[in-house]
Amino acid sequence: MGDQPTPDVDGAPEAEPDAEPNAEPEAEPEAPADDTVILKAADDTVILRLPDAPKSTKVNALTMVRKQAENGTAGEPQAPRSVYDLGWAPWVLAVSSLGVVLVALAYAGGRHEAGWAMAAYWIGQVIVFSPVVFRLLSRLAGVAESFVLVMGLAANQYMLKWMYSPDQFRFPDELQHWLATTLITESGDLFRPNNALPPAVHFPGLAEMGAGLSLLTGLPVTAAGTIVAGVAHLMFVGLLFAAVLRASNSPAMAGVACVTYATAMHYLFFNSMFLYATAALPYFMLTVWAHRRWRTGGGHKFLALVVTGILMTTVSHHVTAFALVATLLLLAVTELVLDRPRPWATLIAPAAALAVVCAWIGLVARDVIAYLESPARRLADALSQIFGGAASEQTGTASAVPLGQLAVQGLGLLGLFVLFLAVARDMIVRKDRDSWRWAALVGGAVFFAGNGARFLGSGGPEIAGRLSTFTYIPMSIIAAIAIVHAVRIIPEKDEDGRRWRSVPPPGVAVTTGRRLANQVYIGTTLITLLMVGARTGGWPPVSALVPGPYLPASYERSVDAFGVDAAHWQAQNLPHGSRVGGDITAVALSSTYGRIDPVREVGPLYWASWWTESEEQFARQLAIGYLVVDRRLSDRIPADNAYFQDDPMAGRITEPLSEAQLGKFDLIPEMSRIYDNGTVRIYRLENT
Repeated sequence: MGDQPTPDVDGAPEAEPDAEPNAEPEAEPEAPADDTVILKAADDTVILRLPDAPKSTKVNALTMVRKQAENGTAGEPQAPRSVYDLGWAPWVLAVSSLGVVLVALAYAGGRHEAGWAMAAYWIGQVIVFSPVVFRLLSRLAGVAESFVLVMGLAANQYMLKWMYSPDQFRFPDELQHWLATTLITESGDLFRPNNALPPAVHFPGLAEMGAGLSLLTGLPVTAAGTIVAGVAHLMFVGLLFAAVLRASNSPAMAGVACVTYATAMHYLFFNSMFLYATAALPYFMLTVWAHRRWRTGGGHKFLALVVTGILMTTVSHHVTAFALVATLLLLAVTELVLDRPRPWATLIAPAAALAVVCAWIGLVARDVIAYLESPARRLADALSQIFGGAASEQTGTASAVPLGQLAVQGLGLLGLFVLFLAVARDMIVRKDRDSWRWAALVGGAVFFAGNGARFLGSGGPEIAGRLSTFTYIPMSIIAAIAIVHAVRIIPEKDEDGRRWRSVPPPGVAVTTGRRLANQVYIGTTLITLLMVGARTGGWPPVSALVPGPYLPASYERSVDAFGVDAAHWQAQNLPHGSRVGGDITAVALSSTYGRIDPVREVGPLYWASWWTESEEQFARQLAIGYLVVDRRLSDRIPADNAYFQDDPMAGRITEPLSEAQLGKFDLIPEMSRIYDNGTVRIYRLENT
């Protein structure tokens, strides 16, 4: 990541003569203007300083010199590679697409409970992912090839998400935003009340885009939402590539950072769903990229773009807006600490972001504070347990993560931690003064601090995944620095016999020969391992990685024709404003397709062996008018060990709800069954 601003060359950032992700010492002799200084080191490594060559040559200087070093012609003139050369990208992506086909077959097999479906799923995931990683790690791809590889991988992985449920939204959050978008298409007005997700009313960015596309094209909301989410996902990846490329002047590092980020736990599904976070993330990255351009001499037009990105992020998603404030503040603080004279103007961006976010929440979205109180409490409990405090009852009773899943995730995190320590040591001994690298290092430390939550039972992966959406960005950059620029895990001894305090040679490390091959193989294995860990610990849960028959309280695997039909019946027959309770899936469907007022904390009514005065009083307190009962809740234990939101038996369920517990509603005089499709029943509470 360079310290000085550089102009664009043919639409791509140029490499600086002395720029490198591993910073040089503060005082260093300048290289000759017409030669490359090459210092050959051991183990097939070449340490070099790039010459003051024409701009077109600098763009792919590292790739050029690596090829020259392998051929024994280092320092000799060579024709520059075209910025627009796609290289092997079409062939690599063709192989990756075969993995998409294999995962599609796995999904089809899962729907028919085929035994081979899970094996086909994992093989397909590796084929989709690893060839792209391998090519990027070889350092042979230029700007255009790296960009096409990254975007092609993002498109292929979005296909994996879409093929899971191509006909309808199944995740509860997507259903909530489907309703918000549908309300806009029906009325033409923003800020329509949404009982399924009340805070979404005040963050209409996603729903407005989905409704606009639906009304312009005539597409159903589901199709329009799928397109909007896909475009937003691709824009985020493209802007991440552009931001890292601008900061590092290395297409290899930009590509490796992007594929490393693709191993985030929520990247494949959650962050590409039709959710307001998906709509906000491109604006988040746009702001970071524009901030970089502004701080490296791009002019006030980029500051205006920063403010625009702040505004769009704020009206799209609350958590992403908070993360943007923290990111801009981190960038400003590191710049103030390291740069002389102190650039006080850098505080403009975080100050503007803080003012906009506080104004929006204080004047428009006041209900978001109460909405975020519960997840904030869960996060506090998780962090308390990480640092030795007493965990809450809910955290303590959560089901443990399976040992195999824990091992895969732990190995991946250990590999990242080793790379993090190597880069940290390298920056310290080099006396690095680049504020953006230090900001990335601090962000990586925050990633590890928050990522410990993934090991805190069934709720841990969700907490860690949502945090890593933002903290994994700087960690991916740190990993890319370590991998692409050959940061030594175990440094060599200096002339005084010191190993851990030895200063690396000044310049850019370019590996060749056997050492490069080892790095490519090891790096591909590590990043693939991270991808596997993300798929096992992210979303969907392991029990629902492939589609299949109904599973209780298993989100995507719980949405089927029986539940959807019952929800549509509620929309047509129940009075507006009716309060309906049920299990996690039933409430999600009733509050979206059914358009009623959901009551989620109804677990005690279902777990009770009989309807007593206590249950009657509890139902009155919640003002419940109707209960939805899915008879299949008695078939098996829920995957996340909870049938209901705030389930009183969460983490302690050893056997499913009994038929007697679910059947008691037919024997209660105060209730009447008003709907039954053979699987899902709806009861009216006469006295409430």
